[in-house]
Amino acid sequence: MEQSSAIRARPRRRLIRKYVALVAALVVAALLTSGLTELYFSYQDNKEALFRIQSEKAFSAAATIDQFLEPLVREIEDVARPPMESGTRGRDERELNYLRLLQRATEVIQVSYLDASGRECLRVSPDELTIRGCRRDLSTQPRFRGARAKDTYYGPVYFRRDSQPHMTISVAESGSGRGVVAAEVDLRYVDTVISQTRVGTAGYAYAVDSRGRLVAHPNTNLVLTRTSLASLPQVAAALEGTAPEARSVTIGRDLDGREVLSAFQTVDLLDWRIFVEEPLSEAFAPLNSTIKRTALLLILFLALAVGTSVVLGRRMAKPIETMQAAAERIGAGALDQRIDVSSNDELGALAGEFNRMVERLQESHVDLEQKVDARTRALATALSELDEKSRELESASRHKSEFLANMSHELRTPLNAIIGFSQVLRERMFGDVNAKQEEYLDDILSSGQHLLALINDILDLSKVEAGQVELDVAPFSLREALESGVVMVRERATQDGVHVELAADPEVDVVTGDERRIRQVVFNLLSNAVKFTPTGGAVGVRTARVNGEVRVSVSDTGPGIASEDRERIFEEFQQTKAGIEQREGTGLGLALSKRLVELHGGRIWVEGDEGHGSTFVFTLPASPV
Repeated sequence: MEQSSAIRARPRRRLIRKYVALVAALVVAALLTSGLTELYFSYQDNKEALFRIQSEKAFSAAATIDQFLEPLVREIEDVARPPMESGTRGRDERELNYLRLLQRATEVIQVSYLDASGRECLRVSPDELTIRGCRRDLSTQPRFRGARAKDTYYGPVYFRRDSQPHMTISVAESGSGRGVVAAEVDLRYVDTVISQTRVGTAGYAYAVDSRGRLVAHPNTNLVLTRTSLASLPQVAAALEGTAPEARSVTIGRDLDGREVLSAFQTVDLLDWRIFVEEPLSEAFAPLNSTIKRTALLLILFLALAVGTSVVLGRRMAKPIETMQAAAERIGAGALDQRIDVSSNDELGALAGEFNRMVERLQESHVDLEQKVDARTRALATALSELDEKSRELESASRHKSEFLANMSHELRTPLNAIIGFSQVLRERMFGDVNAKQEEYLDDILSSGQHLLALINDILDLSKVEAGQVELDVAPFSLREALESGVVMVRERATQDGVHVELAADPEVDVVTGDERRIRQVVFNLLSNAVKFTPTGGAVGVRTARVNGEVRVSVSDTGPGIASEDRERIFEEFQQTKAGIEQREGTGLGLALSKRLVELHGGRIWVEGDEGHGSTFVFTLPASPV
């Protein structure tokens, strides 16, 4: 026993080593997943840092330009106050203030005063002679009209000596005079700020005005030619207000069509946009190098894991494939096949158990064949007996139908005599009868007619079931057949106070079928409708062409038919509760009508809810138009 236990223990330890190798491969896969995750988040962090630096550069450049302009504008606003004196003294006071402004703000190279009518009355410049006297009319220029409209006006950038950027800043005076002080400002400082704003080795910055035209760029030629960048996607989005500012970075394109990483910030005073951009290939170059190194390491680890899996898979798959091939042959019927797996682990034990199972299956198969053979013989005997019983039942059904047909013929002859003699006595052709005798004669006549109708229906139904009914199929007028049926029930309908209406579709007239049988179906449906419709009710007959067939419907305002009775009433001797209470009818009219309609290849059904009347519908094949 101890030796047997040791033999069982050794395979378990060998299989454990296989699972250890599998777990090791899974661990390597987990490490790879962790490395990829770390690489992804590292990439995202580096990208965010790059975005943050670029947006901060744009913000810093815009803030520097704002800090340059704000004190300059305040200086111009300080001298844009009316002088204390008037006349020549007032002019001298303005001139002195303008000279002091030129000394304090060296970026201002010229100051002019425009009176309330727009005439230039004073111009002061460190490089030119001072001009006094109201001579030039500048009332139509933007520097005057813009300042009068908005208090402060910032003009477009222009260039002096073909390379030095300048702009005009004009401020309207306070008070009733509303003159304008216009200062020409040197923007070389702005150009210096833009040139010094760089990101990485290939990054650059530029500024555009509110219309997208360059006002500052490291490439001076682009600025001097008044290049418009409004067509670039990042500039268009910034001008339209659809792009977020400051710390948001987008992917755009430069004038050469290359993708660039772009951030922008608005200079509020001038309505300029400062863009800081770097080619995408340069911006992500360090990240791409890191990704390539990490990807190479991941590929090496992945190859190691795959190699481990292949070795383990081969060692485990070989015995399993052997068992699979043997199982396929056994499944094909070779029950003498056995599995040969030279392994001492659980796979070897499984192969042994499989061989023992096949041996038991082979024994069971032999026993099963014997049982199947016995059951087959018993089933053949039972089928033979069943076939004999079926032939006997078919013969009995045929005899029944023939018997009913013959008996119906034998019964109708004396019954017609009874009805005839009753009518003769009822009409007093051989003398008077008293009231009691007349009552009994009415009962005999009514019972005889009811019995005759029952016998006729039984005869017709038995002929149909026996296959003795041959339809005389020919085209006929459906409208005339319906009108004939309405005429046949109109007398009773009038006596019972029921209105009968025929509404035939003018497009539906000629149909193909046995006219006499169709008239019989129509009469059965109409007589039922009149019989179950209370006084004051209505019966309607309608025709229509639907999906290539003709539909005939007979509706009434009677008690209706419950949903559970809609199929049952088309069976022999089945009636609804209302029919049983009236004690009229044979219970065969609807069954016979169903057989006749089906002989024509049609269908018949009933619609409507209990208590809301009923509508019987049957279909017939339509004749070609």
